Amino acid sequence: MYQKNSAKTEIAYIKGVGPKRAEAFNKLGLKYSEDLLTVYPRMYLLKTNIRSLAKNHDINVIFKGKVIDKYLPFKPKQPTRIIISDGTASIESLMWGNTFYREKQFKIGDEYIFWGKTTYNTYNKSVMLDIRDHKKFEVTDDDMLKYPLIPVYILSEELKKTWVKPLTLTKIIFNALKSEAENIFEVLTEPVRIANDLLDHKTALLKMHYPSSEAEVEKVRQTLAFEEFFYLQLVIALRKKAYSETENGIHFEKIGENFEKLFNEHLGFELTSAQKRVIKEIISDMRSTKPMNRLLQGDVGSGKTIVAVFCILVAIENGYQTAFMAPTEILAEQHFKTLSYYINKLGINAVLLTGSQRKKEKEENLTKVKTGNASVVVGTHALIQDNVVFNNLGFTVIDEQHKFGVIQRAMLRSKGTNPDVLVMTATPIPRTLSLTVFGDLDISIIDELPKNRKSIKTALRGETERLKIYDFIRKEINAGRQIYIVYPIINESEKLDLKSAVIHYEILKNDIFPEFSIGLVHGKMPWKEINNTIEDFKNKKINILVSTTVIEVGIDIPNASIMVIEEAQRFGLSQLHQLRGRVGRGAEQSYCILMADKTNDISYERLKIMTETNDGFKISETDLKLRGPGELLGTRQSGELKFTAADLATDGDLLIKARESAFKVIDEDPQLRSYHNETIKEHFLKYYKESSELIKIA
Repeated sequence: MYQKNSAKTEIAYIKGVGPKRAEAFNKLGLKYSEDLLTVYPRMYLLKTNIRSLAKNHDINVIFKGKVIDKYLPFKPKQPTRIIISDGTASIESLMWGNTFYREKQFKIGDEYIFWGKTTYNTYNKSVMLDIRDHKKFEVTDDDMLKYPLIPVYILSEELKKTWVKPLTLTKIIFNALKSEAENIFEVLTEPVRIANDLLDHKTALLKMHYPSSEAEVEKVRQTLAFEEFFYLQLVIALRKKAYSETENGIHFEKIGENFEKLFNEHLGFELTSAQKRVIKEIISDMRSTKPMNRLLQGDVGSGKTIVAVFCILVAIENGYQTAFMAPTEILAEQHFKTLSYYINKLGINAVLLTGSQRKKEKEENLTKVKTGNASVVVGTHALIQDNVVFNNLGFTVIDEQHKFGVIQRAMLRSKGTNPDVLVMTATPIPRTLSLTVFGDLDISIIDELPKNRKSIKTALRGETERLKIYDFIRKEINAGRQIYIVYPIINESEKLDLKSAVIHYEILKNDIFPEFSIGLVHGKMPWKEINNTIEDFKNKKINILVSTTVIEVGIDIPNASIMVIEEAQRFGLSQLHQLRGRVGRGAEQSYCILMADKTNDISYERLKIMTETNDGFKISETDLKLRGPGELLGTRQSGELKFTAADLATDGDLLIKARESAFKVIDEDPQLRSYHNETIKEHFLKYYKESSELIKIA
């Protein structure tokens, strides 16, 4: 964006800032005047002639006007009335606050810039101005006011404390634009701009702040959004190229008899066509000499684990161990049992490693791992501890991988010599999000559920229907079914007016369903206690399991047919979908009841989507639009998802174009040595220093 060696102007020296405001800007990550140029407007005000306001009321306007008269109130709590004119017409405004202050502030003959919302009084045919902001007019403001649209920016609480108002911030950023305009340079090559119908960077940046028309804003935004996407994808392209070309992967040559035995004799059901397709994709990667780095996406209940089992068998039959890492002990335990069920029949040993294991059991399992007697090692973060030494690790599976950091995934890989990596998620992720968070991974998608699965019926209910729901639960339990009831918090909170699991467990147990057996699990309980309670539920010793989101993943109990989610408005859509996936795993019809009495229009529309579809990808797309990428994945990713102009929810096509352009550049010039790419390399090295080593590696 700027010359490589250009001196940076500290933000404190921009007119209108000063030391105190500079501190507030610094807290927002804005340290230099150039940083202000990427603070984009949230809206634009139309600079208008007052004479036209009688026909255009209820609009925000900005204009320059002179105080031509004022009227002091008769009583202290009444407003001061001032009459403003711009030479063509006059307008009246009511100024609240200290009367003495207002009298001194507005002197007849003084000129001000005013921003406010106009209202038309049909009774006396006059126009009133609800003043949001006003600033004493200065000669230099003429430059700003010559544009047809005036930008308005979001004010942070930190800036408000320094008495920054909307027009003040507008002027500050305008001053930064004037200061830095000559230092703005191109960030993309001309071929990339032409191929994607983009403006040059300087034009786009200046017009983002001061467009000539409202229609121009979107064209400008798309250029700046493309640039953001392009450099993110450039990093991903470099990372992917560096990963695939600098390391020798394992060549898994054969598919042995255990694979065939499981497929033909021990499976007990037919794989879906999507599962078969995905297994072929993964094994094709495993047969390559390049290290595999693949994401397996599949909706709740789509059968990702059995796909992983087949791939694990390929690794074992080629003489390698497999590590299978899960984020929680509950999920690790579930995977261990599932894997053991299939591979024990084939004479293959698996061990479990978790933090809460007894010392003797853990030491025995560590020995089996080190000697190679355990072909499959399932565990939590315990797998990446220094005392875990593999005999010959060649394949790793990471489940719900977005819950692990990059360092943790790298630590697991380091336990072997460039093992193939398969990461899995049951959170359906929109394509745009996949290409940003997992853009350096090849992606396989299981987009088909087993044929015998019945669609889960989902209903949205309020407090007035609670007794009917309890009757329905009794009926289902008496018919032999089991029930989940999920709460958003563990204990009561003074700050949150929400139903809690602990309190309502007692109410349900003693007052509502005393005739049934009820269990409780939540995140603060010891893992063994959680596991024992879930085992009792699985063995039908418990009729109702009261829980928090600790059961979100890894619980597979076919006899559970009803999921009641209390305070459903407090959960994200993708999380609700994950919870709903705990039922519907057996042959019986299953139900999900969303209890949400305190809903506004937006909450109601969100929850209504859950009642209309069981398609996790459709739900995740909606969740992305409503909540953003960080919340959707359950954790804020660093840097990569912080866009200023781009919007992952609506700019999917633009992201694809930017990805294609970035990957083309790196395919043709991986170290950006060509003089054609000098512009890109200079910008990349200046603003993406943490990834600069990738150019040397590629």
